[in-house]
Amino acid sequence: MKQFDVLIIGAGAVGNAIAREISKKNTVTVGVLEKEPDTAFGISGRNSGVLHAGFNNKPGSLMAKLCAQGSEGFEKEAAELELPFKKTGKLITARFEEDLERLQKLKEQGEANGVKELRIIGREELEKLAGYDAGVGALWSGMTGIFDPFQYTIALAEAAAVQGTEYRFGRQVVEIQTAVSTALHKKVVAPCRGCSQRNRETYYRLYAKHTKTAVSRRTPTARECGFLVTAQNLSTGEREQYHAEILINSAGLFADEICRMVGINDYKIHPCRGEYHILSKMKRQLEKKEPWLLGLPIYPIPNEKDGGLGVHLTPAIHGNILIGPSAEYLAEEQEREEYSTTRDVMDRLNEEGVDLFPELNIRDCIHSFSGIRPKLASEAEGGYADFVIEESKQVPGFIQLVGIESPGMTASIPIARMVSRMAEEIRVRNKDGEDKGKEVRKRSGYEGRKQAGLLQAAYGEPGDEKMLCRCEGITEKAVLEAYDRILQIGAIPTVKGLKNRTRVTMGNCQGSFCTINIIELLQKKRNVDPLTLLWNGFGSEMFEGRVKE
Repeated sequence: MKQFDVLIIGAGAVGNAIAREISKKNTVTVGVLEKEPDTAFGISGRNSGVLHAGFNNKPGSLMAKLCAQGSEGFEKEAAELELPFKKTGKLITARFEEDLERLQKLKEQGEANGVKELRIIGREELEKLAGYDAGVGALWSGMTGIFDPFQYTIALAEAAAVQGTEYRFGRQVVEIQTAVSTALHKKVVAPCRGCSQRNRETYYRLYAKHTKTAVSRRTPTARECGFLVTAQNLSTGEREQYHAEILINSAGLFADEICRMVGINDYKIHPCRGEYHILSKMKRQLEKKEPWLLGLPIYPIPNEKDGGLGVHLTPAIHGNILIGPSAEYLAEEQEREEYSTTRDVMDRLNEEGVDLFPELNIRDCIHSFSGIRPKLASEAEGGYADFVIEESKQVPGFIQLVGIESPGMTASIPIARMVSRMAEEIRVRNKDGEDKGKEVRKRSGYEGRKQAGLLQAAYGEPGDEKMLCRCEGITEKAVLEAYDRILQIGAIPTVKGLKNRTRVTMGNCQGSFCTINIIELLQKKRNVDPLTLLWNGFGSEMFEGRVKE
């Protein structure tokens, strides 16, 4: 059984940011459990990649406060993580005169949230910024930007790993026990001071089961009490147990299920799917023009009752254009991770995208995908519920993050700082926060990851500059480095993991040219058996067998 001071469930952007922040303290051991083979496989890798300014959120809410903080500090964090980032600004357009009043309300709301660089612009300036006649006016947001959500989430994980965080990928949490000290330490014979009455009752039940002896009165430490987490290893099928003093629920779409495992039934996630088109950047490159005339995100005025901000246009950091997302709540009987795209919504995206930007040619679409928002507001309620970020009053030591939908990625680092302070307060309160263990040398950013071996080929020869992916210009060397980096954070290699780190299979051919090259390269230079290589998640093996031996 592996023991940690702090155990985090979920390796998305928020979970990784929390791991990075807490592991800055050399004396705290941090572990992360993630059910997917790699980081950025869930909702953190299925969004627009927009840094939000914070004017869409209700004043006084955690959502508004943390989004504004994240937006203001993001450029510095991106530089430390060596993350490509462009501060583009954003336009929220008014098509008709009667819409201008709603723009003014958005501006006032943003100013109440402390958002900088907001102003209303007229038709002439709007046309100059957008490059076409986009409406009668717009709200200009100068704090908005674009970045790569895959690289951001991965960089946070690598930075946390450098500081000593241990990742366990392919581990799906199936059970959580609280106040489990008797099952772990038979010398411990009373609940700790931090335990709730419920935990005390659980303690005595477990004590009777495991020791069959009378209870003395020694008070154990919080570390001895804590949480016993059982996870299914999806690679081997075996069950594993982890013990932690502090348990942090950053499980995204499944945060309410994790809450129920510790007896908290206060929350219900309402999955809300958003579908996207991705347009090719190739045509403009061949014409030796900018990837697109569209140089900044363009949004409609949001409908307050919708589950999102409306179908919008976003120039991706690598040159494509995204159209979307839509907002459709999934039915109760549907799987939460139902990432299918639908014909009706795809057609609607086409229409609404062209309405926003008439120069779009939908025939340039090379891929469609979807993401899912973990909303606390139901379809009937509409709009947004605030983030839940707190230590549970029912279960001391359990920090819950529920309903972390957009702008959760923008707010991820301020969220991490908030959670880190909570964790420190718990350790101090439990009188068990003394320094212990081996000191971990602190490194961060690109140089830190390089020094720690997270950017070096460590599992075989480094490869050469031979072009592997023509659409995106990716070499053998880049793919092998990405493969090694996957292993070095404890993740399970997949084609999707390579794609998220290098952009192979993301071009016009969508992998029809480079996939076989990737397989042959990994087989030759990393001794990978093609029969075991996954495309994305578990069960996505690419081959059923060999034609001949």
